Amino acid sequence: MSQDILPKGQEKTGGTAEPERLVLEREDAVTIIERLRETHAGAEGHAFLLKLDALIVRLGSKWDLKSELVFEHLKTGFERRFQEPNWCLRINDDAWLAIIPTVGSRRGALAVTEMWRELGNFFVGDVSELPVPIYEVQVEDVDRFLLSPIDLKTWFDRPETAPERLKPITGETTGEAVRDPGAGPQMTNMQRPMMVAATVTLANRTLRIASSNEPLFEMKKMVMIGHRLESLVIEAADNTLLDRKAMANMDWGLREQVDITNVEQGLKLLRLREADQRKMLMVVPAAFSTFASQRARQKITHEVAKAATEMGLKVLFEVRGLDGVPPHRVLEIVSLIKPFCMTVVGHVSSDRKAISALSKCGLSGVCIEYDGVKRDEDALSEHLAQLATAAKQAAGACMIQGFDSYRQMAVARLAGITHASMKAAAMMSPRNATATAKSVAEGLVSSAEGRAALNALERPE
Repeated sequence: MSQDILPKGQEKTGGTAEPERLVLEREDAVTIIERLRETHAGAEGHAFLLKLDALIVRLGSKWDLKSELVFEHLKTGFERRFQEPNWCLRINDDAWLAIIPTVGSRRGALAVTEMWRELGNFFVGDVSELPVPIYEVQVEDVDRFLLSPIDLKTWFDRPETAPERLKPITGETTGEAVRDPGAGPQMTNMQRPMMVAATVTLANRTLRIASSNEPLFEMKKMVMIGHRLESLVIEAADNTLLDRKAMANMDWGLREQVDITNVEQGLKLLRLREADQRKMLMVVPAAFSTFASQRARQKITHEVAKAATEMGLKVLFEVRGLDGVPPHRVLEIVSLIKPFCMTVVGHVSSDRKAISALSKCGLSGVCIEYDGVKRDEDALSEHLAQLATAAKQAAGACMIQGFDSYRQMAVARLAGITHASMKAAAMMSPRNATATAKSVAEGLVSSAEGRAALNALERPE
C-alpha cells in the first residue's frame, strides 16, 4: 500500500491518531474520488477503509493464492447486507473500501467491523485480539485519500446525519449495483455472486466449504441457461485452498460430506433467487465415489429432485473424478442416477486419453475444468479446440467449467465448446454478457467465413 505520513507540522489533536495519506494505484482513481466528492460520503462519515496488513501477515506465503478469495468474501458479505446506493471495492492490493450512505456512521462502522471479524474467522481464525484496522476516509486530492484510524470507543461521539432507511435484504435483489465505479459494464445484485460457507470434519480433519452458483452458458447463442453448484474447499488447519488433485486424493467419506454440503448450500442459494433468475437448468457436481455410495446417492438425488420440482428446474448431474475409473463402473453409476435427471456428464482432466476413455459410458458430454493458464488468444483457441474435438468424439457435448472472463468465453465459442460456466465472481448481467462476448468474438474473427458464422447466431433457428 502506498502511504505517506502527513508533514510533521500537523500535530495530533483531541487524542486522535495522525491521519495518513493513501495514494490510489488504480487507473480509475479519479472516477472513485469524484464519486466520493459528489456524494459527500467522506465528509458525512459514510466512507470506511479496511487495511488487510494483519491478515496478509498471518497468511504469509498463502496470500498470493488467497487474495482474490479474500476480496470476494468481503464483497459478497457486503452485498448480502446492503444494496444500492451502497457500494464497495478493492483498493490497491491490500485494502478494501466500503461506502455506506444509507445508514448512520455508527451502524456503518459496526457493519464493516463485523465483516472484518467474519473475514478473519473464515481465513485465519479468531482475530478478536487484534485492533480492528478500520479507517475513516476523506478525499484529499484527485488520487489520494486521507485515512484516520477509527477508535470504536470514541469515534461515535459525533453528530449523525439522518440516513435513508435501509430495507433489510434476505436474498438477492434485482436493483442495479455498482461493480467498479465509472468503469466497465454493471451487474445486478441478482447476478452478483453470493456465497455460503460451512465446515465438515472427519477423523480430526476439518474443511471449510464455500458454495456459490456459477452461471452456465449455452455457447452457440451465448445465452445463460442455468447455474452450476460450485464449491471452494479450504483446509482449516492451514487455510490451503484444495485443487482438483487434492480433492481427488481426499478420503471418500470426507469427500462425500463435502459434496453433500455443497449441494445443500447450492440449493439454498438457488432458492434465494427469483424464478426468472434461476433460468432452466442446475448442474449438480459430485465425485464418482460419492455417487457410488448408496446412502450419499439417495440423499443427493432426493434433495435435488425435491428442489427441481419446487423451482421448476431441469437437472444435470456431473460425475467428477473419472480419471482412471473403468468404463463399466462409470456406466453403472450413470445408469443409477440417470432416472433422477435430464442427463449426465463426466468430469475428467484435460488429458485427451482420459477424455477418450469416457466413450460408451452412457454420458451425454464431458466436463473439463479450465486450468487458468495464461495463453494468448490463438493458443487458447487451439487448446480449447483440441478439447472440444476429443470430447465430441467421446461423448458429444464439451463443457468447460470455471472461465474467468467473457473474452475466454468468446474464444471458447469459436473453438467449438458447446457449454461453459463462468466463475461466479466474474458474472455480469446476461444482457451485457451477451453483448460483450459477441463483440469480443467479432474482434477475434477477421475472415468472411467467421463473420458469417457469427451473424448466423443472431438468426433464430
